Amino acid sequence: MAASPNTKRLVLLSWLLVAVFYFYLSYDYIRASMNDRKFADYVRFVVQTAGNEDRPAKEIRTLILLKAQELSLPIRADQIGIRGSGQNLNVSIGYDIDIEIPLIQTQIYTKKFEHQVKWQPGKTF
Repeated sequence: MAASPNTKRLVLLSWLLVAVFYFYLSYDYIRASMNDRKFADYVRFVVQTAGNEDRPAKEIRTLILLKAQELSLPIRADQIGIRGSGQNLNVSIGYDIDIEIPLIQTQIYTKKFEHQVKWQPGKTF
């Protein structure tokens, strides 16, 4: 028994909607991961520079928050832990990004990111 042309179109449309849905979720996830990678590289740079130049914690926190804002990452000042200074500098950051369903903007998944960065001797950027 052959399927009617309307049934075939409905099946094709359904598959296209599923493909668009998964593409959007994948895009959102990949975008979040790429922004986090850029953010992590910047944090390593800031920690090395701040450790070498003995910068204050307030300045380090401000630089990190500015970069997070630039990359549209949901990071607050209280999520940035700064311990030590100079060559004992240690920065920890933890935050979550919500992956949402397209069009209705409902959270479907939360991706957790955590970074522990320590000053390393002899490393420059």
